[in-house]
Amino acid sequence: MIELISIVCSLIVCIFTPFEVNRIRKGGTNKKFAGNRAGYIAAYRKQLTMLTWVGLVLGVLTLALSFLESNPGERIVKYVAAAIWFAVSAVCFISKRSLADVSIEQPTAQPTVPPTP
Repeated sequence: MIELISIVCSLIVCIFTPFEVNRIRKGGTNKKFAGNRAGYIAAYRKQLTMLTWVGLVLGVLTLALSFLESNPGERIVKYVAAAIWFAVSAVCFISKRSLADVSIEQPTAQPTVPPTP
């Protein structure tokens, strides 16, 4: 049951992280964050760094624990869980790199030019 919860949570992280990074790249921030945009980006990059390392560590541990498994089907489940944790690590690493060139200032709307008659 723990592996199932781990698989579901790591899949959610893999799916929602790129959406959140795209929102940040477009200028969005979390309304609950008390600081400014630069602080929010720094905190989110720190979170992505932490998730990168957690994904690597849990992937390696799950892979190592798969060799200790004696039940025939459990080894495959642990391989899948390890692969998904490595995917979490990769998604967070790539997302952190894509936030490197994000400007700190809030993006301004482009002025619209009225059509000429």
